[in-house]
Amino acid sequence: MDEVNEVNEVNEVTLVGRLSASVERRTLPSGDEIAALTVVVQRTDGGTDALPVQFGPAPAPGRRRTTQPVGRRDLAKVVGLNEGHHVRVSGRLRRRWWEAGGARRSRVEVDAAEVTDVGDGNDRRSTSRDSRSTVP
Repeated sequence: MDEVNEVNEVNEVTLVGRLSASVERRTLPSGDEIAALTVVVQRTDGGTDALPVQFGPAPAPGRRRTTQPVGRRDLAKVVGLNEGHHVRVSGRLRRRWWEAGGARRSRVEVDAAEVTDVGDGNDRRSTSRDSRSTVP
C-alpha cells in the first residue's frame, strides 16, 4: 500500500514593525478605497526590509458593503496611523501584475486581514476584516 503524504499549504504572514510613512488612502477605479502602507521590519542580519501592505478594499462612499470584507470605519482607523507607529499586520502574500511603459511588471505585497496599532505597548487597537471592531 502506498503512503500518501498530505502537505497543507499555507499562505499566512505576520509582520511586526514600524510605518515608514503615514498610511495613504487610495481610490480604486471602482470607487472602492484601500489603505496602502509600508512596514519596516528588522532582518536577522541587522538590516531592514520595507514591505508594502494593502488593507481593504472598503466600499465607495455612499455604497453599502456587499462583498468587501472591510468597512469604511475599519479603513479610517488604519488610515489614521502615522509614520513611526509600530504595527502588527496579519494577512497573506499576494502578487500583483500591471502594465507600465509597455512592460509587464509585478510586485509581492501583504494583503492584510488585520492591522493592529501596537504603539508603545500600552495602546493596542486592532482593526480586522472579521472583527470590524477596536479591541482596547
